[in-house]
Amino acid sequence: MKKSLLTFVFLLALTALNAQTLIKAKFQKGEQATYSTVSEAKLSTPMGGGDQSLKTSSNTVITVKEANADGYVIELKTKDVKTEGDQSTALQTQTIVSQYFGNVPMRVKTDANGKVTDILNFEEVQASVSKLVMAFIDSIYKEKPQLEQSLPKYKMAMSLNNMLTKQTFIEIMEHSTFFNLFGKTLKTGDKEDVNQQGIKSIVTYEVTKEPNELVIIGKTQNNMSEDDVKGFLIDKMKLMGSDESMIAKFEQGWLMMKKMGLTKMDGAGTITTRLLPSGWATEYSSSIKSKVMGAVMTTNSVSKLVGHNWK
Repeated sequence: MKKSLLTFVFLLALTALNAQTLIKAKFQKGEQATYSTVSEAKLSTPMGGGDQSLKTSSNTVITVKEANADGYVIELKTKDVKTEGDQSTALQTQTIVSQYFGNVPMRVKTDANGKVTDILNFEEVQASVSKLVMAFIDSIYKEKPQLEQSLPKYKMAMSLNNMLTKQTFIEIMEHSTFFNLFGKTLKTGDKEDVNQQGIKSIVTYEVTKEPNELVIIGKTQNNMSEDDVKGFLIDKMKLMGSDESMIAKFEQGWLMMKKMGLTKMDGAGTITTRLLPSGWATEYSSSIKSKVMGAVMTTNSVSKLVGHNWK
């Protein structure tokens, strides 16, 4: 009898350990939450390139405009954006795009779980961001006119505008909020292959249930082969307007770069999200360190719930 009871308890324990949790929003129409975000990015370049840093703070108001059986309509508005440090670092961190969401509220549509499926006012957001990106580029080239020699301003403008696709906006919105978790069914030990704009990584999850919160920790590790890195860099060169001769020179120098240890793309970090039973986050943060061609970038971001209208 005791043996049977122990076996039953053991099986129950195994079931609990392997139970998957569906991450699902349970919002109500009219609910609103305000998050305060502080992000820091540091870029160290090799061979005397120097260090650059950027600190950004902002507040994001998220409002549930519609709540139906098939999903939600959510409005996000970023305001009170403040930046300190080297503005050109924003190009590497995509801060240039995300910080300008505040100029026009973004209205997104989700499925029943809360996963973003569409941007309802995409053209409006794209036009606004494009205009502000151009102003940003003008300020960069005014401050550093020597950039024109290696990268003409019109090519940079074209490349950045080519980035302003609906999918890019959705990815940036999801990965700068807790919405990227909605629709996933997770348990501790689960792994996920992620490809974000050409950067491949593996995320390993830890899921812990606390009395009133679900804590999800994603430990991310880059998963890029040498061919992946080479292809990624060539794609970026083409995006930035490099012609065939520049790409040919890059490929010719690849073996030398490999001998110097500059052909690897390493990166690792942790993303932590704390969710209430309703799906609203009380806090979400990330800490990522990556290295490519000898340059090291460290980014840290923390968003905290600072106001809401539900009881």
